[in-house]
Amino acid sequence: MSFTDRLGLSLPRAILAWGLVILVGGAAGLVAMLLCNYMLSFGGVDSANKHGISKVSATRLGGVAIVAYMLMHLGYQFQLGRYEPLADESFMMMTCLAFFGLGIFEDLQGNLSARSRFVGMLLIGSVTLALSPGLVLQPAGVFWLDIVLESSPLVALVFTAVCIAFMPNAFNTADGANGLVAGTAVFALAGLMTVAAPTVVPFLSAALVGCLVFLVFNLLSGRFFLGDGGAYFLGALCGLGLVTVSNGNDVSVWWLVSLVFYPVADLIWSMVRRVYAGQSPLKPDNQHLHNLLFASLDSGDISSKAANTLTGISIALLFSGLPVALAWSGLWAVTNEIWLLWVCVQSLGYVLSWKYLSDRLCALPDLK
Repeated sequence: MSFTDRLGLSLPRAILAWGLVILVGGAAGLVAMLLCNYMLSFGGVDSANKHGISKVSATRLGGVAIVAYMLMHLGYQFQLGRYEPLADESFMMMTCLAFFGLGIFEDLQGNLSARSRFVGMLLIGSVTLALSPGLVLQPAGVFWLDIVLESSPLVALVFTAVCIAFMPNAFNTADGANGLVAGTAVFALAGLMTVAAPTVVPFLSAALVGCLVFLVFNLLSGRFFLGDGGAYFLGALCGLGLVTVSNGNDVSVWWLVSLVFYPVADLIWSMVRRVYAGQSPLKPDNQHLHNLLFASLDSGDISSKAANTLTGISIALLFSGLPVALAWSGLWAVTNEIWLLWVCVQSLGYVLSWKYLSDRLCALPDLK
């Protein structure tokens, strides 16, 4: 059975998908997707309804396509002498790949507890920061945050390590609807590229194109997911990208937060309501905003696949696309403190939307 068959694509859709992959990613994109096909021989099948949205079995090795494309593209650029990362950028890439490796192991084996994975992430982040102190978050102009970061180098390192471990978990938790996490990453990476140091931009841009390659099959099939590997990689990349830009540029930290607001807010809110209900904050459930929005759309006149895609794309656009568009349009500079107000509006919109949909739908069944 071919890769296209496994994803349930008709011949016209398959031709369209492979054509778009070549158009977007060239030969590297084509090889990356073929590598995904090979990796399926080792496992990585996602059961139907695991995330409370998808209703068919799927593959969770989409992260392979993103990382494979990125490595091939950057390797080619390095051979041509167009890409020479500095020490911090090299550590940044190795850290993201270590998170990817942890996630792929879970995708293929599925036997690591959430606690074990988080401890592993803390260890990876701590080692990275010990070896590359330039990636430790510096004072960012937020009163309470600066107090923490300036208290001692060790506290700053531990705080940054926790943030780096938190972000991949946030991306993984939000990975439930077609285009949601990859779309969020595309917008976040596009925004970061406009203000990042030139030595970081090739890394960010290669990952962005890798996301677009992934999104072709993700959106056309609805059965090609990031998995833990892809979500962990993108979460680590966006998290370290935020730290790097915050340390090296005069940028409002609230604009940076707005780029990744949805996965961060969704995980925090999920942990709060689980603790309030007397449950473990690490326990998975089916009450995320994207689950509720999908359930609402799926009860209408559109197909489940369309509802799935509409859920993911709309959330990515509203929560991450708008801050990028506002900054690119020149309406609000990335240094403007109005971004604090924007994050407050995002928070209010998230909570009110969740409350409205939760009350309307009462409760969704728990994940199995």
